[in-house]
Amino acid sequence: MSSKSPFTPSRLQLALAAAGLCALHFSAMAEDVGGALSTVEVKATVEKKKLGDSVSSGALGRKSELDTPFSTKAVSSEEIEDRLATSISEVLKYDASVTAISPPISTHPATIQMRGLRLDDLNGYKIDGLANINRGTEMPLEMFESVEAMKGLTGYMYGFGSPGGIVNYVSKRPTTSPSFSAAMGYQESGAIKEHIDTGGRLGEEGGFGYRLNLLHEDGDLKQESGSIKRNAAGLNLEWRVTKDFALTYDAIYQRRHSVGGTDIIIAPAYKIPTPIDGDSKLNSVGAGSDVEYTLATTGIEYRIAPQWVANASYRTSDSTRVYKKDQYYVTSNAGDYKDRVTSELHGYHFDQVQATINGNFSSNDVVFGVMSQNLVSTSSVVTPKTYLGTGNLYAPTIINVWGINYSGGTYRDETTRQEAVFASDTFKFNDNWSILGGLRYTQFSDNAYSNKGALTANYSANKTTPTVALMYKPAADTTLYASYVEALEQAANAPTSTVNANQTFAPIKSKQSEVGVKTERSWWNATASLFRIERGAQYTNAANLYVMDGETKYQGFEFNTVVQAAKNVSIEGGIMLLDATLENAAAGYSGKRAVGAPRRQASVQATWREVAPGLALHVGTQYLGELAMDAANVNTLPAYTLFDAGFNYRHRYFGKMISVRANISNIANRKYWTYYQENYLNIGAPRTASVNVRVDF
Repeated sequence: MSSKSPFTPSRLQLALAAAGLCALHFSAMAEDVGGALSTVEVKATVEKKKLGDSVSSGALGRKSELDTPFSTKAVSSEEIEDRLATSISEVLKYDASVTAISPPISTHPATIQMRGLRLDDLNGYKIDGLANINRGTEMPLEMFESVEAMKGLTGYMYGFGSPGGIVNYVSKRPTTSPSFSAAMGYQESGAIKEHIDTGGRLGEEGGFGYRLNLLHEDGDLKQESGSIKRNAAGLNLEWRVTKDFALTYDAIYQRRHSVGGTDIIIAPAYKIPTPIDGDSKLNSVGAGSDVEYTLATTGIEYRIAPQWVANASYRTSDSTRVYKKDQYYVTSNAGDYKDRVTSELHGYHFDQVQATINGNFSSNDVVFGVMSQNLVSTSSVVTPKTYLGTGNLYAPTIINVWGINYSGGTYRDETTRQEAVFASDTFKFNDNWSILGGLRYTQFSDNAYSNKGALTANYSANKTTPTVALMYKPAADTTLYASYVEALEQAANAPTSTVNANQTFAPIKSKQSEVGVKTERSWWNATASLFRIERGAQYTNAANLYVMDGETKYQGFEFNTVVQAAKNVSIEGGIMLLDATLENAAAGYSGKRAVGAPRRQASVQATWREVAPGLALHVGTQYLGELAMDAANVNTLPAYTLFDAGFNYRHRYFGKMISVRANISNIANRKYWTYYQENYLNIGAPRTASVNVRVDF
């Protein structure tokens, strides 16, 4: 790997430019044709978030947030743009139950926790409700209309997955009328981004719809004095063949090169060092991560009868990441370290087929479905992990790693297969009472192989997981609920820093009970829930062996609210209190706090619109309480608070809507560590300014 990205940008940029010209041509054609089929209308105004807005509920379909017996949150593309968010952690940072646990420029970006539990890379992140491989891939947010978070166990709705929850990216859809926007952004210390978004409808009554997004970004970043270079394209097509039959096609391509994100590994024998500056350069010359990602989905929707709809989808995805990374193993309380450099290739090929029928009769809303998905993972045969030097965190030694490269080709290292059938029924007793019942039967298998092709581990499970929820609506704008869910999740592999690195484990069973209330009023809404999650535990013991032992119990309280404090002022805030304890484990670990689970977390953001004509201001703050870094609770990561602020200005000039946005994150330039996994730290992001200008034609 060289210091330059291995992309061939000239070829790709020519392809993007050609696609952009085609989109302009289609947009001009659509102006003459017009469109009568309403799908999406691009809006520039921001309204108070409503619980009545629909969110994806997996196998349950799309439902009003007010009518789901689970904790949910949705962030629109308008808010993502206004906050100039560049990663999933920034999108969800004002949800007090979500914790960012890796920087977007690392070899493991886009990693978050919900309710103190890390989301599963293979099953915790969805696109339009279908699975998506999230290993080493920060998704291009510019391709999506919104990002949704469902907190808690989602075994029935989505199958295997972490009991913390799931993230669902909702793709942009064809617009009702022709639309075309061009944007340019700048991020301190030099990264420049260009983005084109166009859509519309063609044909009689707008039966054919399209949406095309093109993106290029390149330059230095302030975080860890790193850099970013990425090209991405997203295409969304829809053909309404008849009023009852539709075909869809969605595709995403991204090539991304980033530098930064050094892991700092602290054994319990040493104290956590004092945090260093967020723009400190730790990575070696020649270190970095390259990811090439493609995803394509085809879908069919057929309205069988007025109240019955059948859907079928096929998705295929390929992702390859090649990286050289530094891992600093701390060797003293003064911040001394030894640097281990790794060079690896990992590839993932994924296929999924899903079909559902949903409808209603009498007082029943029912869903039936089948699903099959298969993942084949590959790795480089020879992956050097070499200790190359020593240094100190406060005066790092930057080395050259050009000569360290993986070799020997690649081999199949793991295959994972999941097949399921599911059914649910939501029965309304009357206008006040309803009950939801669901069953999902899953067959799961996971095989691991050596680089010689020998089978080294084989795990399988056949499990029926139930979902039961009782809902009571004392009024149309309020829902009280109680739910119980079971699920299986794929266990984590042993971290590379342990003596049994990369060992696979059998699936883990999880249970969740939750009670909550949601209410939507004219000028405010609120949700509150109490939850309890029980799951099998994994941790690193004193012998540096990663084990599956005991059970972890997560008991917590969540509260979130949105208040229209004045005509043009809205305030959104939330808090999570969490008691997470390891039980029935080996001596010295039982009764300890679960690794990575904060006791308290809170966030608040406020938006003041029309400060002056077209001008809006926003401010926000996040608080993350202390958390345990290791299973024995020897080291505790201190709490920290971050502040952000920004503005957006919209005004029409020469018949075009111009939007100017600016944002400063971590205003106080707080130095802090972020938790990634047991005994792993990353550098917290420094104060960073961003600006973006968009023109809607």
